[in-house]
Amino acid sequence: MRIGIITFTDGRRRVAERGKESTTRFQTKIAEFFRKEGHEVIEGAQAVWNWSTARDEATRMNEGGCDVVVFNYCVWAYPDFTAQAARDVDCPILFVGNINPSYPGWVAFFAAAGALDEIGIPYGRALGDVDEPEVAADIRRFLAMHEPDRIHRGEHAAERLSGLRYGEFDGPSMGMYTGHIDPSQWMEEFGVHVFHRSQLTLAWLAEKIPNDRVEAGLQWLERHAKEILWDNERLPRGVDGQLGRQVRLYLAIKDYCAEEGIDFLGLTGQLDYTEWPHGITMDLPEALLNDTADWENPRKKPIITATECDSNGALTMQLLHHLSGTPVLFADLRHYHKEQGIYDLVNSGQHAPWFATRTDEFAENWSKVRLFPSDPMYFPCGGASVQFYAAPAEKVTFARITRASGTYRMHFFTGSFVDYGWEENERLAKQTSYEWPHAYAKFDCSERDLAMQFSCNHIHAIEGDWLAELEAACRYLGIVPIDMSG
Repeated sequence: MRIGIITFTDGRRRVAERGKESTTRFQTKIAEFFRKEGHEVIEGAQAVWNWSTARDEATRMNEGGCDVVVFNYCVWAYPDFTAQAARDVDCPILFVGNINPSYPGWVAFFAAAGALDEIGIPYGRALGDVDEPEVAADIRRFLAMHEPDRIHRGEHAAERLSGLRYGEFDGPSMGMYTGHIDPSQWMEEFGVHVFHRSQLTLAWLAEKIPNDRVEAGLQWLERHAKEILWDNERLPRGVDGQLGRQVRLYLAIKDYCAEEGIDFLGLTGQLDYTEWPHGITMDLPEALLNDTADWENPRKKPIITATECDSNGALTMQLLHHLSGTPVLFADLRHYHKEQGIYDLVNSGQHAPWFATRTDEFAENWSKVRLFPSDPMYFPCGGASVQFYAAPAEKVTFARITRASGTYRMHFFTGSFVDYGWEENERLAKQTSYEWPHAYAKFDCSERDLAMQFSCNHIHAIEGDWLAELEAACRYLGIVPIDMSG
């Protein structure tokens, strides 16, 4: 990357001259640090001490094509010059506050931070000697979060939301405010049209699906699923049994999305559809919609689907899908196993079977999937629940969009998926909702931070580190980014 350095000093010429040795020495030290890290460096030609030097140094950095500009503080500096330079700089800004007890550089650092907060210009912070490992790590993290290609990917993912059509079928279930949206706000802020229909529409369309398409689906599931636990009452065989009805509903939804140009959607499921004697558990249709294959399309694009018509969850998932191109996890923060330090991420049908192995071969993914009779306490209508364990992953990005007083924000952090082996996976799963899919996750944020900051029962995830892209996407969309990674 190309790193620029602007050093700030006192606004009195005579005082600035007295501090010149310090400002030059610390700027040189920082420049050498970045060169050793493999970056190209454009050093400030002079320390900023008045309005004209603030303007000239900002112009110099812009003309040099800097990817990041470091604002360097080692002596007292007037905060208004920081504000003027920040206004004119065209790239991300990182404050570095050096250890220099002879001069009040830290005073300048904090005063400048307050100035940019006042005028709403974002910036990063690294306070201390660049030779200290923690300070160097803060700097490296900021640069990684502002690498130009990653910023471009994030902005492009955000830009692609505009023009999409979201299918909202009924609305959020069971009183979950975090799934509520204002369709006009979505159109204004994201360019997404909300297409609203009742789930009765899907029920009527399901009745029209030919039996041969349903039979093909049942045969495909029997051939590829690891196991189907048939049950004469809750999961009987045949095109008119509960599994057949789930297949029928899936096909109806898939067809309707194609007919109406629906790019992603939310299905209420509980309560009205699943309490209805003619309804069915939504688990299998939701898993298939989010997956990469079915019997009619061995390689299909996932149709991002949020259960419980969690529309803000669907928006989070669609943005993550734009980044990764893969299915996106939808789960509840179901339980924390303190002894193992893992979260059991569970939700009735929402994990796409792709997560079982994350391969391009659907047969391999589905070979890990068991179809259980659904729990009658939650789903009196019957049908199958989709059960498997997510494959391990070294790096995973977790995210969730919510609102605070109508303003959109996104919490995000990294972590991993863990596999404990069959016996231990089973033991842990039986402590929660056994017949649902499980992703055992470690988070790169503390249990306490999660408890104090995270504001939703649902969480979403894709493989890899996408923090920089998400922050860029948030800023593009006007969403407040909240990075919780430790």
